[in-house]
Amino acid sequence: MGVRTTLKRYELFGWDYERHNPLSEKEIAWYKRFALQTGGLVLELACGTGRLLVALAKAGYEMEGIDLSPAMLRMTKERISQLPPEVQRRIQFHLVDMSNFLLKREFGLILIADNSFHELKLPEQRIGCLKSVCNHLRSDGKFLVTVRRFDPKRYVNERRDTHWSEPIPHPVTGNLVRRMVRLRLDEDKKWVYGLMTYKTVKADGEEKIEECPIEFPVMLVDDYIALFSTAGFSTTCFGGYEERRANEGDEYLCFVCEKR
Repeated sequence: MGVRTTLKRYELFGWDYERHNPLSEKEIAWYKRFALQTGGLVLELACGTGRLLVALAKAGYEMEGIDLSPAMLRMTKERISQLPPEVQRRIQFHLVDMSNFLLKREFGLILIADNSFHELKLPEQRIGCLKSVCNHLRSDGKFLVTVRRFDPKRYVNERRDTHWSEPIPHPVTGNLVRRMVRLRLDEDKKWVYGLMTYKTVKADGEEKIEECPIEFPVMLVDDYIALFSTAGFSTTCFGGYEERRANEGDEYLCFVCEKR
């Protein structure tokens, strides 16, 4: 099966992302700590609906974000419009591909949060992104990448399925939306393929089913560190949003990268 690049689930259902994956206070505090260390001018790649951009801007940092989904950036714009003017002035965002970007400034902190690194499916996309990061990161800056740790134990007979979620009202239509995720490992256990299936129920009971393909490469800790090293970074890996050694029980891996 070939690699597919699709924005369908972000364009149609990106609004539900933060409802299923809310930001924790511990997560926000982790990014704030590094923003304080590096002195601001923060760039977020794959900024999505702007929730982290806004959290850090509220804390006083000048933020810039890029994303490839017009729908997600519309939500970002709406979220920013509700902020006080002095906070709004601290945020910029652009419709840009993070695999190859050019912004005319340097940043003390660049980050890719909450598993968004997996949107770089091909090796050339990952290397392109990391080269762009290098070109925009101050010599004393830091680059943060957080991903969900791949756990093969979650795949029974090479599959991992979820049940239908609880219904969530669509923010515009009010229709109730549930989702179900079905994933499978390929034979070489190098890729995960699957579908996010969404069921929308209108007020009159009419149902609509939409399927959104998802796929991402299987990457372990050593794979990330080797990749970052190839791009010119020295890297430390932490388990979760705490400065402790990563282990097999961690849900998240947090990488702190610096230019060599």
